[in-house]
Amino acid sequence: MIVCGHSEVRRTEGGWEVRIDELVGHALNLFPGQVLFGASDEGSKRIFLSPLKLNPHVNYFRVFLEDIRGSLASMTDLFSERGINILSGGAFGFGNIWVSEFIADFKGVDEGPEGIVNEIEGLGGFVTSREITELFPRAFELESTYELRSDDNGLLLSMPELPEGLESSTRLYAVLKAWPQVQALFLDFISSRDRLLKITAKISDVPGSLNKLADLLGSQVNLHAIHEQHHDEVSGEWTIYGVMEIGNVEELKAKARRAPTVLVFDVEPLGWEG
Repeated sequence: MIVCGHSEVRRTEGGWEVRIDELVGHALNLFPGQVLFGASDEGSKRIFLSPLKLNPHVNYFRVFLEDIRGSLASMTDLFSERGINILSGGAFGFGNIWVSEFIADFKGVDEGPEGIVNEIEGLGGFVTSREITELFPRAFELESTYELRSDDNGLLLSMPELPEGLESSTRLYAVLKAWPQVQALFLDFISSRDRLLKITAKISDVPGSLNKLADLLGSQVNLHAIHEQHHDEVSGEWTIYGVMEIGNVEELKAKARRAPTVLVFDVEPLGWEG
């Protein structure tokens, strides 16, 4: 499961401040006074946070599968054959689509996560999406600590500085992505000049709806995060964050109106005019 939210980044006397979205905070059981371990991805505008010092061999896999006999078993058999220990895993259904999540330990295994990705993609037609999101293929050197505090409106994360390459003179947003199973939180910092969008959609509960929505968005938007409200499977509600690369918001809405599997579609430009 991925839980997502966003926050405007605020400048403070001691540096910068990001509000932790309520859904994200609850998903990770975060609380005031808690210390998080942090690391930045070199060359990116991202910070990784966790209340745990994760085992560097732990990897997270997430795959869209068609709900046909043997699809999930084929996945687990692949891990077993390679001697990879699945620490936890699960799947939730959406119509005829399953989203499967695995947390696997590669300690003592010759093959790396990238090789497994290639093998998964080569397994056959039951893999409906090539997107295997947010692998953990390297050791995270958690060199910094961050303390959470609170005010009347919720949790706040203070940072002495931002990742390199951000234009502090522009309006900045943080997209928060949480993985409760591994207590992992990513903060992606995006400038308003990059045309960040928050998209909410409700799609039909029929085979292929999710892929059609992804294709529709992918024609104009570089997707950054998807929050699945899969506890409400019947509604088929999705919240998506992405950067507008081509065209404008009205063109995107027009495509959604023409898509028979998209029932509700709304776009909110964050910090810029659509």
